[in-house]
Amino acid sequence: MRILAILLITIVVSTFGQQYQRYPQQQQQYPQQQQQQPRQNNRFSGISTEGQILSKILTEYDSSARPPNREHAANTAIVVMTNIFINRIQWGEHSAEVDLYLRQQWQDGRLKYDLVSQDEFDEVKLPANKKIWEPDTYFASAREISRGGSGHSKSAIIEPSGFVRSSERIVLDLPYSYGTSFPFTNSRQISIKLGSYNYELGDVVYIWSSSPPLVNPIEVSNDLVNGPVYFEEASAGDCSGNYTVGTYSCIDAVVTFQTSTISSLSTWFLPTLLLIISSWLHFWVPPSWSVPRTASAALPFLILVAYYLFKGSDAFGNGKCAWLVFSLIITFFSLVEYFVAICFGPRRSIRYKTLGTQEEHPMGAAKETLEVAYNQGCGSFRNNNGIDIISRVAFPIITLIFIIIYFVFLI
Repeated sequence: MRILAILLITIVVSTFGQQYQRYPQQQQQYPQQQQQQPRQNNRFSGISTEGQILSKILTEYDSSARPPNREHAANTAIVVMTNIFINRIQWGEHSAEVDLYLRQQWQDGRLKYDLVSQDEFDEVKLPANKKIWEPDTYFASAREISRGGSGHSKSAIIEPSGFVRSSERIVLDLPYSYGTSFPFTNSRQISIKLGSYNYELGDVVYIWSSSPPLVNPIEVSNDLVNGPVYFEEASAGDCSGNYTVGTYSCIDAVVTFQTSTISSLSTWFLPTLLLIISSWLHFWVPPSWSVPRTASAALPFLILVAYYLFKGSDAFGNGKCAWLVFSLIITFFSLVEYFVAICFGPRRSIRYKTLGTQEEHPMGAAKETLEVAYNQGCGSFRNNNGIDIISRVAFPIITLIFIIIYFVFLI
């Protein structure tokens, strides 16, 4: 019995000893894991966030001061590279409402920052509530309807080198002019002129961003490429002439749009041509029919005069205005021909012979026609007006000659 009790005690002691030896090993593993955890926290703490970078670079930043000059730069002016994206155009009678995005790029050395290899971004977007220095760009050739607006209408990106890329939505009221394009005046040109309002040429210089085919000074949306008034070309350069007091940087661009020939024909050329032809109808109406002759001669001229006065001369381009003036002249001479035909046309005179005496015919003596005479005047054929005959040929020929000259020389 004693031997059996000793064996049981020995087995129990050996079992607890093994468990006691395993426990310190587990305790040694836990401290190693606890030591690795701080290392991971230190590694994550080395990653920068956009908010931390913005807080660092904007702590002592003065948004009202112009950026400092670039190091080792021959020119002390800040170069602003500009690009315009035209989103939408609503054409009016005298001007167009242009919805565009003004894109500008410049260098600001105060906004430089460093990135570590673990950072998951390579540039910082400026929030709407943060302010940095921006060029005071204004449009000299337009009236601003709206600028900026909602948060999506303006944005700015800051690169680690301090290079800033900004985009701002602006709606302008721009006057446009008609260009010369065959076969009719169906091209429209808008001139965009922009520059700095306060900074002179030695402080801020504007240039167009041009790196075709990816970047062009003027870009347009697909709606303007395929629309009824479609984009044709854009010419960008520096402003010519002195538009401001002092020396300021200024750049401009002329953007040309085209409309279809059929559209131009249906809107103003064909209606005016039909009015001209309708003013000739009275050439075939006898002068004694005063009502239809008056309507044919006077109405086309009065309609053209009312159209010209209602639209105003500023609403027409050079080619369109020339055609309208010719229409007024030709219909006016058609009206003059109407009065000439009445005044100098043929007149018929009839001689009568009285049959019987007054006593025989108390209600009025009977008359017998003895002679019918025609005073031709300017007429060339009996019972017809010679002026009308000449006008039937002269007016269409004059109109045809003018149309040929209009196509060849004026367009």
